Amino acid sequence: MKAAKWFQPRDVRVVEVEKPAPKPHEALIRVESVGICGSDIHYYLDGHIGSSRIKSPLILGHEFSGVVEDVGSGADRGLIGKRVAVEPGIPCFECEWCRRGDYNVCRNLFFPGGPPHDGVLCEYVAIHSAFCFPVSDGMSATVAAAIEPLAVAVHTVELAQLESGETAAVLGLGPIGLLTAQVARLSGARVIYGTDLFDYRLDAGRRYGVDTTFNASLEDSAAAIMDATGGRGVDVAFDTARSSATPAVACRVARPGGRCVLTGISGEEEDPFPVGVGRRKELKIQWCRRFKNNFPRALELAWSGQVDLASLVTHSFPLEQAREAFELVSTYSDGVLKASVDQ
Repeated sequence: MKAAKWFQPRDVRVVEVEKPAPKPHEALIRVESVGICGSDIHYYLDGHIGSSRIKSPLILGHEFSGVVEDVGSGADRGLIGKRVAVEPGIPCFECEWCRRGDYNVCRNLFFPGGPPHDGVLCEYVAIHSAFCFPVSDGMSATVAAAIEPLAVAVHTVELAQLESGETAAVLGLGPIGLLTAQVARLSGARVIYGTDLFDYRLDAGRRYGVDTTFNASLEDSAAAIMDATGGRGVDVAFDTARSSATPAVACRVARPGGRCVLTGISGEEEDPFPVGVGRRKELKIQWCRRFKNNFPRALELAWSGQVDLASLVTHSFPLEQAREAFELVSTYSDGVLKASVDQ
């Protein structure tokens, strides 16, 4: 089968690899759509995220949907022929963290597209069937693939314990930030402030429910948010950027006793953190690790139309042009919000 494989920074080539066969409890999926994620961009440009480093050629990609063509023994044969959104990140089911229900932090997690595991930018994938979620009739493959980032946003807002009438700031208006804004609004946020480095993404933020936006490349966005809130700060600050700077901004804009949820991935193993600011405000700091039991709710939000996924995907490429998709997203070209590779 064909696969788009990373060989070195900015070098992704379409090659022939062996087509997988489903093992026990696995589903064989004909891949239809793969979303390009911010974490994919770190690997594409730098070959690593912190200490997670690509050491040999690797197939990237983890946000995907497709049609189940076969299953292994022990898997539900009723999945065959169905389009599914797939939750990546298959835990071991046996460690202490899995037994506690915190399977998203399993130390033995299989995560496609995260070294050393091949990802899903290929024609077929075999993956544990329990993580395959059939989608409603009429949901496109591209929207089904975007359930994964929506699940991240759902988990992000869930961790914030956002209450109706509270205020929020979303730092970074890429796909995760735009989805977080939509979910925060649905969860009762009264006012949402947003920041980004690009005007076109600020415009998108206002379309997706952000009330007031600030260009962080032109002004001190933390000072601007504090000024807009009369010096109070926001109840919840969401860091959804690919930056080492935004965790500190989140602490600066959160009110005393407020909450910060840190979902963005800078690509570094360690980022600067304003311990003094957080201590003096007695902030509640919460990191987000992908998602945990959030796919069902994400599917409901998408299918009901409460969250707009379709317009978020602004560009589509065939598998043969996977490198062009990575280049577009990494350079913020042509007003891209999200790009997908579709087959």
